Order: sequence, then structure tokens, then C-alpha cells
Amino acid sequence: MNSQGPGCASGPSMNRPAVTADVDQLRELLEQHYPYYYLHVVRSHPHGARYQLLHRGKIGLYTASYGAEIRTGTSESFNFYAIMPLRGAGEVTLNGGDVTAPISLIGPQQKIDMRWSLDHEVMLMQIPSALMQEALEAYLGDPPKERLRFEPGVDATSALGHALRMLSSTGTGETLPFAASKLAEHHFEQFLLHTLLSSQSHNYSHEFGEPPASWTPAALRRATRYCEDHAGEPICLGDIAAAARVGVRTLQLGFREHLRTTPMAYLRSVRLAHAHADLVRIAETGSQTTVTDVALRWGFTHLGRFAALYRQAYGRPPSRTRQGHR
Repeated sequence: MNSQGPGCASGPSMNRPAVTADVDQLRELLEQHYPYYYLHVVRSHPHGARYQLLHRGKIGLYTASYGAEIRTGTSESFNFYAIMPLRGAGEVTLNGGDVTAPISLIGPQQKIDMRWSLDHEVMLMQIPSALMQEALEAYLGDPPKERLRFEPGVDATSALGHALRMLSSTGTGETLPFAASKLAEHHFEQFLLHTLLSSQSHNYSHEFGEPPASWTPAALRRATRYCEDHAGEPICLGDIAAAARVGVRTLQLGFREHLRTTPMAYLRSVRLAHAHADLVRIAETGSQTTVTDVALRWGFTHLGRFAALYRQAYGRPPSRTRQGHR
């Protein structure tokens, strides 16, 4: 089976923002791209099948309605999927066992069998296994010794459940607002990854609660230097922890104890300093670069928030710095 599914960047041609198709056409397309996939139509629906792409980056997020009462699945899965029904009724079976929770989480190498009612619509989140393993390694501080295995049922009241329901409220034809910035898109995907790891039980959950490894001045230097050197890149908490060679919890406690702040707040202050330097340079050279350009360059996608943080740090709005003495 191809490791990329509907909604991921290298998936089949139906991965456009909104696609409507006949269920038989959809079945032929899926079976062509995924040899281990099957789709049996019990009863067709006159409105046809529909896919709505919400987000396509390293993580795929989309809604789907097959336009029929169906039984579908694969004999082997290579990715993580979170599947949440939005309307209609359905049943999900993993490796022969029923998932009774409102949200199903499907992991690699699991046999999937699903039945969906005629009027069903589901939201799916697809995460490449390698991306999931990288996020786990950032927590552990070392490469995981065995494959990550989640509990298959997700509580709708959990942090992940709340996040998915919030995302499902996106209107038809709309895409998520994070597409405007690669940095914002990266942080959005990291939010999903770490929400999944921290809120859903898995075979490494017990290690998340263990006392952190010792924190050293060298780890602090590595972390702060990494923030300085990579401030203009879409880095996240796990990246800083990996550079410091400690786990995420150790990193957070180290920053709190020695710098009285959090790693991401420190990174934000570094980015603010770079933005300030840019604005001063613009005022001195008469460049036509705007405050918006500078804010986006350093990862500030909410301009009002950027202006408030800048004023708090430098005592005046960014536009005043850009104007210089004029």
C-alpha cells in the first residue's frame, strides 16, 4: 500500500480542495492507487461521493463522504489515521476488534474494516509514521526502541477530541487559516502531533511521567544557541529539545528554573529582537519593506499580537520604529 493517502501532498489526483465523484469511479481510483484497499457498495446515494481537503502539508486533514452505504478498509495500514464521524452512523474494526469510542485511531500494520451508513460523513487526520516517531523521540530524548502503539479509541472529551471537533467546524469550501505561512503551518502540525502524544494512551505513556534527566549548563547553551541560529525557521519545542539533547519535559523545567521562562517564550523574544533589528535597519536605509513583511519573516502571523508584544518589549509600536525620526 502506498504510504501516502487521500489528503497528503503526493496522493492521487482527487486531492484537490473539493472533489465530487460517482462512488464507482471513486472505488476504481482508490483501488488503482492502493492495492490493499477495498470498497464494497451496499447501497448508492444519488448525491455521489465527496472529499473536502482542509489541510495538506506533512499531515493531511480532510472530510469524506463516499456517497453510499459502504464497507471499506485495507488489509494493512502504514500511517496513523484519526477518524471522527461528523454525521451518519458507522462501525470501525481494527485487527478483528470493534472500536466503540467516538473517534478511532488507526496505527501502522493494522487491518481496518469499516461500515458507514448511507448519509455518513467523516473527518480524517493522516500522519506519516516517520513524523510520529520523530515527535516521540523528542519527548524521550532517544530513538524509541519499539514501534509506537496507541489505544485505538479516543475520548471525545480529551484534548485530541476537542482539537478535532474544533477543526471539523471549518465550513464547506474553506481551508484552515494556517496555509498563509509555512511557519504557522508547521506549528499547527506540531500542535496536532504533541496533542496526540500527550493526551492519548500509548505504550510509551509511562515514560512521559518519569522524572526528567538532569539538566546541565551545556544543555542550556545548546538550546539558546539553537534558538538564535534558527529563529527564522519553522522550529518547534521538539526541535529545541533535540538540539539541547534532552527530552521536552527536561527542557521545559530547565528553562523555567534557570531563565524564568519557557523555551517557546524565549524563542519568541529572540524573534522579536531580530524583527526590531530589521525595523531599525529599514528606518536607516529607507527600505520599502513593511512591518507585515518583517512580522511574517520572523514567524508572527497575527499582526495585532505582534504589535502588542513589540510594544511591551520596546515601548512603542513597530510602525514607529520603522518610521525612524520621520
